[in-house]
Amino acid sequence: MNTFKLIAILLCTFLLIPLEGYSQTIEIYTDLKGNEHAAINSEGMVRYKVEERSKSSTFRSYIQLYKYTPDGQNTDAEKDESGHDIYVYRTTRHTERQKEGGCDWKVSRYFIVSPDIVNSDGEAGEQLMDWATANGYLAAAKSNSYSTPSFAVSKGCAAYRGKDGQDEPGTWRVPTRGECALILLFYKELEGTSAKTGFKPFALSSKDATYYWSATEKGGNDTDAWSMRIFPDDQITAYTLTTGYNDKRDKKYYLRCIRDIPLK
Repeated sequence: MNTFKLIAILLCTFLLIPLEGYSQTIEIYTDLKGNEHAAINSEGMVRYKVEERSKSSTFRSYIQLYKYTPDGQNTDAEKDESGHDIYVYRTTRHTERQKEGGCDWKVSRYFIVSPDIVNSDGEAGEQLMDWATANGYLAAAKSNSYSTPSFAVSKGCAAYRGKDGQDEPGTWRVPTRGECALILLFYKELEGTSAKTGFKPFALSSKDATYYWSATEKGGNDTDAWSMRIFPDDQITAYTLTTGYNDKRDKKYYLRCIRDIPLK
């Protein structure tokens, strides 16, 4: 077993994700438009650790949509054609602690991973951004608690519309810490689907680590959030989930999005 797999298994054990001899599989998912995607199927995991997140009523919150501004100030509510306020779904804010949002103690039963790195406007492109923008929240979310009432903006994964630009806005999201652990475990297999899916590599540098945001905030600290870190293969055979000093408030990382797919 190589160092990559060993470290990832330790990560999943730490996160209480039972592997059962790799109870997850990497698959090619073809949508109704014929687009092929790399998918992680966790249907083989124990039932209490997975859920159908495309249908979960607690995993997502229905919140008001505002116009984006870099600092979250001097903004106005978005309106529909009739002048009414607009409400959209966002991942419920949470930490890694079970009683603080509860979203990190299960993973999606089946999800696809965006073939591209996603920029702040929800398009394919390499761009660093802050945690709030990545998750489609008003900038105030960078420095307040997970339990603070939040407002949405059309940014990051919430604005991503899939590889052909036709998916409904809000159907893609940032992976939780637990889902990032699965991505880290299988990221080489995900990259290995590139001939069919166009999947781009995670590591962007031949020298330094590449950081990607998760949706999970750090318990006990309003200014930190979890991220995944991937090193180039020829430098160090390791990767990890991490949280640093004031990451959520001050740092800018890259973004990879996922979409929950209902199983038949």
